[in-house]
Amino acid sequence: MLCYSACPVYGLNEKFLGPAATALAYRYIEDSRDQGKAVRFPIVHEIEGVWECTLVGECSVVCPKGVDPMLAIQKTKILGATNALKSLVMPRGGGK
Repeated sequence: MLCYSACPVYGLNEKFLGPAATALAYRYIEDSRDQGKAVRFPIVHEIEGVWECTLVGECSVVCPKGVDPMLAIQKTKILGATNALKSLVMPRGGGK
């Protein structure tokens, strides 16, 4: 949990989901066996989820486990943006 103490955003906004929770959520979201993606993804994609991150990157620097929470946050942002675009272009199921 060093990532939370290193994260300036979490220091300013305790409602921010944070790097560890987002990295774990991303791990499950990308797992094809995950049955909870439909519930989990909207939570991490909230404004105080991945979008609150300002990409300082200290969470990844201090992680003793070698996890890269900042990369997971960025990949989650990309998934969300891609899903949003798909839903605009293909409104009948393109955002899934």
